[in-house]
Amino acid sequence: MDWFVKFAINRLLYMILLMVLCLGIFPFIVLYPLTLRIGMILGRSSGNPKLASKVEAAWDVLGKPYDALVKMVG
Repeated sequence: MDWFVKFAINRLLYMILLMVLCLGIFPFIVLYPLTLRIGMILGRSSGNPKLASKVEAAWDVLGKPYDALVKMVG
């Protein structure tokens, strides 16, 4: 019976960790392409073609902690 409790606690902790990881990555999956598209559109309309690359550089800085977390977990 003791092994079952250990197993259940380990699975519960693993599910919580996985959910936190997925919730942390989800905004990047949705917001990254959206902001790049907006940057491309604004760059074309304003005559600044480097706006999309500036937005992408900002996302690179924001994504470094999540990259480290994914490497640590996976």
